[in-house]
Amino acid sequence: MKRRDFLKGAAVLANAAAFGGLAAGREPTPSRTPVTLLPAANYGLDMEKGIAAVLAADGLVLKGKKVLLKPNFVEAHPDRPINTHPSVIAGVAHACLRLGAAEVIVGEASGHRRDPWFSVLNPSLRSILDKRVKCLDLNHGDAVMTVNRGGLTGLPHFYLAKPVAEADVLISLPKMKTHHYAGVTLCLKNLFGVLPGIYYGWPKNVLHFNGIERSILDLARTVKVHYGIVEGVIGMEGDGPIMGTAKPVGVLVLSPSPLAADATSARIMGFDPRKIPYLFLAGRFLSGLRQEDIMLRGESPRRFATQFDCLDDFKGMRGGPFF
Repeated sequence: MKRRDFLKGAAVLANAAAFGGLAAGREPTPSRTPVTLLPAANYGLDMEKGIAAVLAADGLVLKGKKVLLKPNFVEAHPDRPINTHPSVIAGVAHACLRLGAAEVIVGEASGHRRDPWFSVLNPSLRSILDKRVKCLDLNHGDAVMTVNRGGLTGLPHFYLAKPVAEADVLISLPKMKTHHYAGVTLCLKNLFGVLPGIYYGWPKNVLHFNGIERSILDLARTVKVHYGIVEGVIGMEGDGPIMGTAKPVGVLVLSPSPLAADATSARIMGFDPRKIPYLFLAGRFLSGLRQEDIMLRGESPRRFATQFDCLDDFKGMRGGPFF
């Protein structure tokens, strides 16, 4: 399918009939959802204490819990900022241990690379992690059949990687990037990596065939994300999520609402989240889409606000200034 045709289809899907009434449903009761912006000018900083302080302030209870961190490892190109940086993953993992987590797992079902040596088992990550932190390839292994609570794709079930289904706390830890089909890829799009490739193919072909945006929304309804942390130290602009170029931003975006983290990240990137169909529709059942419903903490967003380059088809999703 051509990209322009896909986008036209996405616009059609944004009406109530195509989404079974989802778009016509009432938004969640507005509440002030916290979003914290932590400055991170480079990857050499010690991020553990700052992240732990924000997690504690947001009331995320980790003591005695099994925590799964879901970073974004899609492809191995050292010259491009494609993946969540190992130093950020380590900072979050060690923050969770600091707050008393009983077990911390870094798990990913990479969308392109079948060999986990290029992702969660790579020495560049493993060498800087506390030995108590486990790294698991989610593409292979047992899965748990889970009812699809969204129903937009027509898939009756999802087969979640067993470590995801068994985790007490799931933290989505994506890279701040543009995406050549979805516009942006952040916490919610990152959920594609909880589904094993042995069931869904590479690059998650079943989800692509049944609609990327439908799949994002179904997963957002089915899989509980307890916290979102967007790695925007160096993002990717242009033809993301793989072929784009580096975009230094210098920020970590943290929130107990993955949609609030995504919406704030989109605004920092220069996009209006209300113009990104899957984010707009996720606002019907998740909190944090509207800027007035977000309580910003930490650094001023004006310090990081920029304009990410994007493909022509997504330039209509730009907006701002927001802050």
